[in-house]
Amino acid sequence: MTNRVKIITLLSLLLIIFSSIGFAKVDDEGNLEIKNDYISIFVNQNEHNQGRFAIDVTGGAPMREGDDGKPLIYGHPNPWTSYTTIRIDGENYVFGGKTKKRAGKNAKYGTLVQEPQIEDGRIVTKYKYGKILVTQILSFVKSTTTALPDTAQIRYRITNQGESSKEVGARVMIDTMLGENDGAPFRIKNKAITADKVYSSDEMPSFWQAFDTLSNPKVTAQGTIKGPGLTQADKVYFADWGSLADDAWKFEFNPGQEFMRKGEFELDSAMALFWQPQKLSPGETKDYVTNYGLGGITVVPGLLSLGVTSPAEIVMDRPDKKAQIVAYVQNTAEIEAEDVKIELKLPEQLKLESEKRIKNLGHMKPGATAQVMWEISPKNVNPKQLDYQVEVTAENTDDNQVTRGLRVVGPPNLGIDIKGPTRIKKENNHLSQEQFDIYGVITNVGNSTAYGVNSTIVLPPGLEIAKGEKVNKFLGQLKPGETIKVPWLVDTIGIIDGDLPYYVEVNSDNTARKSEKSSVVLPKLTPKLKIEFNKKDFEVGDYVTANIKLENITDFYQINFSLKYDQYVLEAIYISRGKLFVDNKELLSFNRPDLEQGGLIKNLSASLDAPQEVKSDIIAQIHFKVLAKGNSNLEFENLNVFDSKQHHINLKREIENINFKEE
Repeated sequence: MTNRVKIITLLSLLLIIFSSIGFAKVDDEGNLEIKNDYISIFVNQNEHNQGRFAIDVTGGAPMREGDDGKPLIYGHPNPWTSYTTIRIDGENYVFGGKTKKRAGKNAKYGTLVQEPQIEDGRIVTKYKYGKILVTQILSFVKSTTTALPDTAQIRYRITNQGESSKEVGARVMIDTMLGENDGAPFRIKNKAITADKVYSSDEMPSFWQAFDTLSNPKVTAQGTIKGPGLTQADKVYFADWGSLADDAWKFEFNPGQEFMRKGEFELDSAMALFWQPQKLSPGETKDYVTNYGLGGITVVPGLLSLGVTSPAEIVMDRPDKKAQIVAYVQNTAEIEAEDVKIELKLPEQLKLESEKRIKNLGHMKPGATAQVMWEISPKNVNPKQLDYQVEVTAENTDDNQVTRGLRVVGPPNLGIDIKGPTRIKKENNHLSQEQFDIYGVITNVGNSTAYGVNSTIVLPPGLEIAKGEKVNKFLGQLKPGETIKVPWLVDTIGIIDGDLPYYVEVNSDNTARKSEKSSVVLPKLTPKLKIEFNKKDFEVGDYVTANIKLENITDFYQINFSLKYDQYVLEAIYISRGKLFVDNKELLSFNRPDLEQGGLIKNLSASLDAPQEVKSDIIAQIHFKVLAKGNSNLEFENLNVFDSKQHHINLKREIENINFKEE
C-alpha cells in the first residue's frame, strides 16, 4: 500500500502516512489522528482548544468484540475536556490554545510554536511560556498487561531556554470514559474507587484499571503510573471531572465524596497526575511521562466470574523486583454466594511476598464484585515464560479458575559503536574537510526494552556541533536486538592539530549511563603569509590586485612589513584594508603607507583590538597597474608578525610572482 494525499476540498485535507505503527490522517472534524489496530489518538487542531487530545478504541482487544469504536477519553467531535497545566514560578498555564469552554476557561495560556504535526509516527505540538518551551508528544506504546501497542504514551518535554532558573511543575488531567460509561469505578490494588481519592508517592499503585462489568467487559481501560519509561507522579487524584475542569491546579477535593460532577447531578469521573514544581536550570530539559490505554484481563465467565491481570513481563533490572497480581470476582448468580475464597497458585520460580495465598471474601450478594491483590517476585533472573493460576470457590456455587502467564526477562543493556573518520587529510595547507559526520550506533543487547533512551556527543576543543544540530538526541524506546544509528554533523574550529578524543554517551530510564571513546587526527597546518593575485593571466595595461593573506595563526595581534616590487613593470595605485581589520563594520587600526616611492611600499602596518585566531583571512589588497611586460618581483622586507604577548610569530612566506605579457 502506498502513501497518498487526496485533496477533497480547500477546507478538507486527508493525509495518510502508512508506517509500522499504523497511519495518520486528518479526520472529518479536522482533528489530527494517528491510528493502529487497537486505538486511535486524535488532537484538536482548531484555534480554540488546540493541542488537546482524546483516545478511542479501534479494533481493541483481539478476543473481544464489544470494545470496537468506544472512547477511552471523552473527545468528540473535538477534544476539549482533558487538559494539562504547566506551573511556572507559581503561575498556572494551560497547554495549547485558549478555550471558551469550562475546562481551563479562566487559566493563562502561552504562545503557539508548532501546531500539531506528525513526526516519526507521533503527534507533536509545541507552546512557549516566556522562556519555557513545552512539547507535547503523543505516541503508541505497549501495555504492561497486554504486551500490545494498545496504549497512548503522553509525554511533556519542558525546556528552560532562558538564562535563569525556574520552578516548573505539571498537572495532567484525563477525562476518563469507558464507552458509554462515564462513572465506572477505578480499580486500584485491592479496592474499587468510586469517590474522591488521592494517592501519594509512597502508596502509588503501578497501574489502575476500569471496566463496566466483569462477566462481559466491553472496554477495559488502564492507566500506568509507575514503570520503565514513565515519570512517577508525586500525587494522583481520582475525582469528579467538574472540580478538575474548573481549577487549573489546586481544586475542590472532598475525600469520600461520590464522583458526581460539580454543580450537576451526573456521575463523571476523571483523574489528575501532579508533578510538584522543581528547579529547572537554564538549558535543562525535564520529561513528564504517563501511559493510558487498554488493559489486559484474563476473564473466565461463570457463576463466579473471575478476571486476573498482571504485567505481561517482569524485567529483572534489580534483585528485589516485584509485580502485582490483581484478581476480580463477580457473583453473576441469582443467589448469594457463601464463604467465597480465592487462592493464588504459583509455579516454583515465583514467590509470594507478605500476603496470604488464600483470601476470604465472605458472602457475596448477586451482582457484587470483589478484588484482591498479591505481590510476587521471581526467585531468579532466568528468562522464562511462567504460568500461574487463580482459583475462586464458594460453598454453594461452582468453582472457577483462571490461568495467566508472565515472562521473566533480563534487563536492557545498551551497547555503543562509533563510526566516523579517524584522520582528516591536509590539502593546500587546509583541512580537506572542515565538517564531517560522526555516528553513534546504539544497540540494545539486553533482553528487554530500554525506555527513554538519550544519546549525547561530548566534543573536545577543536570540534563543535554544527549549526542546527543538537548535542543531545532523544531516541525513545529501543527493543531487544534493535539498533539505531544516530548522526551528528561536526565542525572543526580553530587551528588545533593532533589526536582529538571525543565520546558518545547513552542512557535511558532503565539502564545505566554508558560512554564510548573515539578520536580523529587533525594534521598540523603551517602558519603562512601569502601573496596571491586575483587571476593568473594579465596583459600590459591591465589592473591587477595582489591579496596579502594570513593563514593558520593561533594568536595573531599585529603585523608590519614593507613590500618591494618592480617599478618598471608595476605601478602601485591604491591599498585596501583587508576583512581581518573590519569588526562588525568598525574599522580597526590600519596604516596606509605613501605610494610615491617607486618600487617600495614602506611600513604597511595594522593591528587588532584583541588577539584572535586566523584560519585564512586577507590583511590587505594592493592594486597595481601593469606598465610593461616582465615579472612582478614582489618581495617582503622587514616583516614582523606579533602575538598577544608581542612575541614574533614565525611564518612561511609564499609569494605568487607573475610574468606579464604584451597586449
